[in-house]
Amino acid sequence: MSVLYVFLAALALFGVWFLIEKRRRKSHPMPGGLKEDVTLPHEQEFELYGNSFSHCSRKTRIVMAELGIPYKHRPIDLIETGKYETISPHYLKVNPAGILPTLVHNGHPVYESDDIMAYAASHAGHNAPRLVPDDPAQAAEMEAWIKRATISSDDPLGGIEKFAGSCIPGLTMPLFVTSIRYIPLHRILVGLLFHPDKMRPVFFTMSKLRGLENMLHMPRLHKMIGKSRDSMATHLDELQSHLESHDGPWIMGAQYTLADVSWSCIFLRLDETGWLDHYFAQKDFGRLKAYYDAVKSRPSWQSAIVDKSHPIIDKASEDLRRLATDDAVIRGLLYA
Repeated sequence: MSVLYVFLAALALFGVWFLIEKRRRKSHPMPGGLKEDVTLPHEQEFELYGNSFSHCSRKTRIVMAELGIPYKHRPIDLIETGKYETISPHYLKVNPAGILPTLVHNGHPVYESDDIMAYAASHAGHNAPRLVPDDPAQAAEMEAWIKRATISSDDPLGGIEKFAGSCIPGLTMPLFVTSIRYIPLHRILVGLLFHPDKMRPVFFTMSKLRGLENMLHMPRLHKMIGKSRDSMATHLDELQSHLESHDGPWIMGAQYTLADVSWSCIFLRLDETGWLDHYFAQKDFGRLKAYYDAVKSRPSWQSAIVDKSHPIIDKASEDLRRLATDDAVIRGLLYA
């Protein structure tokens, strides 16, 4: 009987802890843009909460570096890089939506990466480079290329035929599965308790227990990857045609713009997941290769990307490349 009492007492304590913790971790959607009615503790004029692997965080770091805006970098973990810090009580006070990145300017948060990029560009000094064309027609064209490269936080996989950004989650799945081997299971299970989207921690738990080959055999996941792979090939082909039709090295010609920031992060994700090698082997994408090389040669790339790489992602990327090279089954499931 005493064992039963101990069990019931432990269960009651867990229930109390869970209810308290769930209340502390309550999240809700937040619209993009500046929130002047919210003031957060801060140490510098600009502070950027982001993650080294987060696609959207990378875009904002590149913009801040290009504009020469000094900022305090506040790294926040995703489960792929260690833990579910985005749903921690301390980060939810910064961004109640629990998504990355968040820019804080004089204590006021700015949400959504595209809004952050535009906000930073409008608050840079007079000597900062222009990342938006002055010509309205050119600016509208730039916005169209940005939209094509954006990953929607509301529907990440929506419209992959129209948006290259929507292909990225499917193409990243193999790297997610490979990276999760380095994350303790108990940290993944935190997401089952508190993450608002239960499918994510369920996916990561399955990935941890089953491994890459078994996950790739799942029909739904296999179909998602294949569709994303083929749609991205079309997007790359159209970008190459666009670059070949313009003078200058960048999407808008001679001027490096926010469109290049967005697409450089697309190329980075394709590179670290091994897909870029696959596409370059299938077709002569010489113009795209030159474009990516030019992007990586910019000083902003070193400070925003290389200097803030994550060891878990670096290891997982190497693991995935090795598996795709050495394992014929995995190679066939990915590239067939």
